[in-house]
Amino acid sequence: MNKLDNKIALILGGAGNVGEGIVRAFLKAGAIVAVPSRKAEKLEELRTSLGELAHPERFIPIVGDIGTVDSAETIRDQLLKQFGKLDAVVASLGGWWSGNKPVTEVSIAEWQQYLDSNLTSHFIAARTFIPVLKEHKGTSYTLIGGAAAEVPVPNVSPVSITAAGQLMLAQVLIQENKGSAVRINEVVVHSWVATRSSRERSQPTWVSADDIGEFTAWLASDAASMVNGSVLRLYEKAAA
Repeated sequence: MNKLDNKIALILGGAGNVGEGIVRAFLKAGAIVAVPSRKAEKLEELRTSLGELAHPERFIPIVGDIGTVDSAETIRDQLLKQFGKLDAVVASLGGWWSGNKPVTEVSIAEWQQYLDSNLTSHFIAARTFIPVLKEHKGTSYTLIGGAAAEVPVPNVSPVSITAAGQLMLAQVLIQENKGSAVRINEVVVHSWVATRSSRERSQPTWVSADDIGEFTAWLASDAASMVNGSVLRLYEKAAA
């Protein structure tokens, strides 16, 4: 029996580079995995990459936008109608910024874009799905963040500042949901991440998307029932 058999998991950002590894790990662990994306072609690309793991009864692609309240609630309602419950949510949302300029030169449009994609999306996700998870025991909500939340990086302020906000959001959620049925944890990745798209330049010491996936799948399992209210940091691997 796999560790996530009969679990219904929602992977937010699952069609992204890191999210792909998380989706793969949850499927390998036996979960039924729903993945929303605004773009149907991204979901099809993910399906192709997953190969035989993307069985139509276990891989549930959903065209929808987690960045708006109405769309997030539509995704929630669709899953509850189809499965009647939700056991695990992983929020791997947001992206990097290559603007390479100081705070004082960041435009309002750029600021708003990253505030929405890297922070407001996490707020909407938590607001929409944590109340559902609190309805039965054994559920988990895991946020994925990056080192920029804790290490100030010059010239990438839209990422660093929103990452810090996302980390604080996680900590507030942890405090507000103490004693509830849902376990809430944050995984902060202090490493470059090896993904399918970065294969040619990846280094052996980098954490891979599949590493993050295997770790978060374990966090969602009953084997990790003692891990609750934690900020967990993943660092680069030791050199061989």
